[in-house]
Amino acid sequence: MARMARLYIPHTAQLVQVRGNNGSAVFFNEADYAQWQAIVRTIVPVYELDIHAYALVENAVYLLVSARNDKALGQFMQDLGRRYVRYVNSQYQRTGTLWEGRYRTGYIQDVPYVLHAYVWLDGMSEHSSRAQHLGHYAHSFLREHAQYWQLGNTPFERQTRYAQLLEQGITQNTRKALEHAVQTGWMLGDDALLAQIEEQTGRRVRPAAARCGSGPVLSRPGTSRAEPEWRAARAGQSCPRRRRYRR
Repeated sequence: MARMARLYIPHTAQLVQVRGNNGSAVFFNEADYAQWQAIVRTIVPVYELDIHAYALVENAVYLLVSARNDKALGQFMQDLGRRYVRYVNSQYQRTGTLWEGRYRTGYIQDVPYVLHAYVWLDGMSEHSSRAQHLGHYAHSFLREHAQYWQLGNTPFERQTRYAQLLEQGITQNTRKALEHAVQTGWMLGDDALLAQIEEQTGRRVRPAAARCGSGPVLSRPGTSRAEPEWRAARAGQSCPRRRRYRR
C-alpha cells in the first residue's frame, strides 16, 4: 500500500524532529555541529523554506520551520540528511545508516505555540538558535517568524522581550504538548482552528477522541476494546454521552 502523503498546511509553522538510528549519536564533537550549520547555510536558499529556530542534541535535530510549498520540507530534509551522512561517514570512516527512518513533524498554531516552541528549542541545547534570538550572533539561514517580530518595534525591544520569555520558560504541560505534536503528527491548536483545518483539507489533524472533547477513550473493564466516542463525530453526528460501567 502506498504511503499517505504528508499533510501540507500553508502559512503554518511545523516542529520537526529527526533522530539518530536507534537513538544513537549523530554529533560526536564540536566540528560536527559546525558542519551541520554549514550544510544548512548552503542549501536552505535553494528551498522554499524558512527556518525559525533549531536545536541540536547529541542524538537528534529539532527544527521550527514554515514551508512555502508542499514539497519544500521533504526535499530539504532529504538533501540535508544525505549531505550530513556523507560527511559523517567520511569523517569517521563508517558506513551504513545514520538517521532513524523518516523525520517527524507536527503543525502548531501561531498563538501561543510558536513562541513556546522558540523557548523550548532554545532551552534544549547550547547548540541552538538562542544566540540569534538574543542578538548575540546572526545565523544567515534563520528567518524569524512573525510572532517573534511582534515582540517589539526594534531589535533591542524584541531581544529584551525574548530574553524575558526565555527566563520564564514554559510549563511542563506546554513542553509535553509540543513533544506530543512532533512525536505523533497531530496538530497543536485550539478546537476551532483544528476543525477549520479538517474541513479545508479533508484530513484529520487531531486524535479522533479529541473531536468529542478532551478526556480518555473509555474501555470496558477487563477488556482492551475501546468505546471510541469519535465514531459519531466521524459521521458528522453529535457526540454520545459517556457510558458508565459498574465495577
